[in-house]
Amino acid sequence: MKKKMTFRKRSFAIILSLMMAVSALSGCTFGNNAPTVAEDDDSIEVPEVKGKEESVGAFTVLVPKGMSADEQGSESCIKLVDDEDEDKYILIQVAEKDEAKDYVKTLMEEDDNYSEESFTIADVKWTGASYKKSVVLYGKIDKKTIFVTYEGYKPTDDIPVAVLASLQVDEDAESVGINGASKGGTFVYGEGLFTVEYSGFYRLAENSELGDLIATDGSQTVYVTAFDDMDDAMYAYSKLEDFDYDEEEIEIGDHTGYFCTYEDFFGDTAAEFFLPFDYEYVNGSYKMVCIYIHTTADDYDTAVNDEFMALINSIEIDESCKTSTSLGGSSSGSGSSGGGNSNNSNVTDAEEYWERGWYGWWIVYDACSDYSDNIGYAYDCLATFDVDGDEVHWQLVDADGDQDVDLYMELLSDSTVSGWLLADHGDILGYDIDYAEFMIDPESDSQLLDDYISFSVNLYDDNGDYVITMKGFLRPWGADWEEFYDVDVNDLPEICVNFTTNYADMFAFNYDDWYVGMMNKPFPGLWASQE
Repeated sequence: MKKKMTFRKRSFAIILSLMMAVSALSGCTFGNNAPTVAEDDDSIEVPEVKGKEESVGAFTVLVPKGMSADEQGSESCIKLVDDEDEDKYILIQVAEKDEAKDYVKTLMEEDDNYSEESFTIADVKWTGASYKKSVVLYGKIDKKTIFVTYEGYKPTDDIPVAVLASLQVDEDAESVGINGASKGGTFVYGEGLFTVEYSGFYRLAENSELGDLIATDGSQTVYVTAFDDMDDAMYAYSKLEDFDYDEEEIEIGDHTGYFCTYEDFFGDTAAEFFLPFDYEYVNGSYKMVCIYIHTTADDYDTAVNDEFMALINSIEIDESCKTSTSLGGSSSGSGSSGGGNSNNSNVTDAEEYWERGWYGWWIVYDACSDYSDNIGYAYDCLATFDVDGDEVHWQLVDADGDQDVDLYMELLSDSTVSGWLLADHGDILGYDIDYAEFMIDPESDSQLLDDYISFSVNLYDDNGDYVITMKGFLRPWGADWEEFYDVDVNDLPEICVNFTTNYADMFAFNYDDWYVGMMNKPFPGLWASQE
């Protein structure tokens, strides 16, 4: 490492030292840009930094003025943060020496821009790496390996140098993993809904969108969490259709999970594991319907390593938390094994809800450039949903007599009367629909009115290229759409904002001229003329 300045003449160093001494006696403090000097080429002289010494966790440390210090989940890990800029901080922890060395080595190997650092502060040798204003260092204090990360500072800026020089550590402080992780153990989710074992380092996430447990092993990060809503789980699963992914089933006890791997947008290997349930699991204020585990790494072998697969296979679900609420379906073992229908108590209600005629309209909401002229085209339609156990055959015919939808869907029942439908196979507007590509859920689609459903689906050609987005709105035959005038304008679907204005766009084109005169008559069938 290059020091800020090298002095070859000892006399000049002596003069500078005298100047600093005089300055200190007069109550002045050298600015942050003042050079630091020591006779040893490797040593950095400790600057004067205003602040106060505090005991935080297992450490006694100088907390510079304008900064605050707190524990980070362990006495052996503390963080000093700039009160005005949270991106500027110094993270200090007790660590294993080998892990600290391997961490620095990994940084150096993965990014050629990292520079090696080595210097001495207050008789402690610090070794590490730096990148712009990001620094990682490790050194030994009182036989404890201390690992330090700081952001917003250069390696030998006054504040981090003064902090490192002040460090004292309790002799009984225990090591934690890099970045505050713990080494190995059991992660418990939702007050015991499920547990996993992880042999590497892990830490609990704080408001992470990807998971509640973050396990780290070198450059790999693993997220473990659970969905409490099947819509969210199936949406995450359906996003796999954006990639050319491989899938295999993994049995976890009586449950079937789905292990998917693919190359993500960055060229890395991503691995995702979904373990859905036929029943809702509740413990305290926590609820889950699907366990989700995610990781990425440079290549397949690094991502799908022994530790990652051992974590998946270590899942243990507390069956005593299984509620009496069936979610239906056949995608997992619990509740649907043995050839029986797991949601018999709800099938009758679901059949009564879906097996009736439906009237409404659909619109080309968006489209690729080749079909952009079709955006805004809308069609009246009639639809039926034929229920056969857990399978539903959805057909939709427009006012011109064309069959626009011929799709088989899976009926997944929950605590609602209707349940919800998940696409299985078939086509919409002649484009193939794959499993879980979209869903229809009367309880989640804003529920503006009783007996009202909406759907939205993106359609792709055989090459996987996007074609159009189709949105539709249906109500049972005989329903009075005038009830929409009772809905707050701010609650209307975005279709009303993007096309014309207010309530007008919630009505099918032939609503007044055809439907109003027919609505009190029996459902005319799919191919009824709307002339």
